[in-house]
Amino acid sequence: MAYETPSALICSDLALGWQTAMDLSVSIQPISMSADIRRTWNGRAINVADDAFRLYAVRLSSGQAELRAPALSKLWPGVIFDLVPSTELVDKIGVGGATVTLSRPPYAGSVRCLDAGHNDIPFTVSGSIVTLAAPASAQVRVFFRPVLTCMVVAPWTQSLKEVTAEVAWELSAEEVGGTL
Repeated sequence: MAYETPSALICSDLALGWQTAMDLSVSIQPISMSADIRRTWNGRAINVADDAFRLYAVRLSSGQAELRAPALSKLWPGVIFDLVPSTELVDKIGVGGATVTLSRPPYAGSVRCLDAGHNDIPFTVSGSIVTLAAPASAQVRVFFRPVLTCMVVAPWTQSLKEVTAEVAWELSAEEVGGTL
């Protein structure tokens, strides 16, 4: 009998399985170094951070329904691993446009193109490039689950309340960056 996690998160290093990720939270946000906001002589705000720092931080944490922790014991700070988060990133194709290059490689089969009425729009994917079957007559939102190469950036936590058998855990990571 195969025991699988109810989570859509994909990460072989966590060995998600039976009773793991039952109540998982996934947060994605730009890393702090993606912003270096300065003001010009006339007060206009500009970001002088290098585009190489447009990377994501990912935090995985359990909720109250968690029964078992994932395989955290070898995920020390500095360890690099691949992750496909259960949450989607969203891009767009404007009116008259037909293509968009996604910011990260999409996980196979995860791309969806929808109009404002939530109707499917026909498209093809080649690498990170999404091409509509016809130019957009209205703005199209492009949803996808990215494939991220991350590094553990802080010690993880895991706890257990014995009497209630409540398990809690958290893992923080950031994209490695560099040449993609």
